[in-house]
Amino acid sequence: MWMTLLALRNSIAVLMAALAVAILGFVALGRLPIDLFPNINLPIINIGTVYTGAGVLDIEKTVTYPIEKAVSAVSDVKFVESKSRQGLSTVRLWMNWGADVNNGQTEVIQRIQQILSSLPSGIKQPFVLRFDLSNIPVCLVTASGGGLDEKQLYDLAYNTIEPQLERLGGVASASVDGGKVRQITVNLNRDQLFAKGLSVLDVVRAVNDSNFLLPAGDIKVGRLDYNIYTNNQFRLVRPMEDIVVRKTGAGGVPIHVKDLGYVVDSHETQTAIVRIDGTRGVFMRVNKQPGANTVAVVDQVRALIPQARPSPSSSS
Repeated sequence: MWMTLLALRNSIAVLMAALAVAILGFVALGRLPIDLFPNINLPIINIGTVYTGAGVLDIEKTVTYPIEKAVSAVSDVKFVESKSRQGLSTVRLWMNWGADVNNGQTEVIQRIQQILSSLPSGIKQPFVLRFDLSNIPVCLVTASGGGLDEKQLYDLAYNTIEPQLERLGGVASASVDGGKVRQITVNLNRDQLFAKGLSVLDVVRAVNDSNFLLPAGDIKVGRLDYNIYTNNQFRLVRPMEDIVVRKTGAGGVPIHVKDLGYVVDSHETQTAIVRIDGTRGVFMRVNKQPGANTVAVVDQVRALIPQARPSPSSSS
């Protein structure tokens, strides 16, 4: 009863307080952070191992089973599951809720290092990753058309658009998928190699020795000291055919790469094809940093897209 009497006697003060609360709530609503992904840390550790060219049964026996057996002894492990595919082994470690996943990840790495010498020599270094919702892309950015082929689209996405995306606040990475990665290919004639007594390794060594960037010391001019670099990297494809692989005979007759085959500006073996409205293109997965606001990151990406359209120069 006394509260009602107090409000009636001080109606103007109560009105002002109510207006202050309403204004404060309106201002706070506009500044309230919005996120699509809840902050959930699942106690999961993934171990992946790439074994190129190996069959499923070979991977299961020589890679998956030893790793699964080693990590099963990690503390606070609930259960372990694994998948073996062509050229890839995946082991997933489920830990108990409340367990220290950081310590578990460190222990997993230590146990894998202990058995690494017993794994096949052809495998790549196993990678250990914690499950994190931030690894899920918050948006996809696609690029296609413009009169560019798949190789030029990949160069545009990798060298131009991706760095601009990764400079945005809250963006962790923007990985490119699809397209064709440029590659300089040296095609050799087996009969020519055999006739001249050369091997593929001889050509590889000659190409590596002819394409390098090395420091060559320094030069002092007055009070200044300049660093000197030996830049022997190729900018065009055709001069690579003039690389001398070996000199033979009494007169030292050179054997060039063009005598053994030819060099072509091509691309790596394409393993992913992206189609956008029926035409080939590329796309970039945009991942946010842990703790970053999902909606704010997507808004920044959408604002950047109209400005990130410069065409790359033609590859030579």
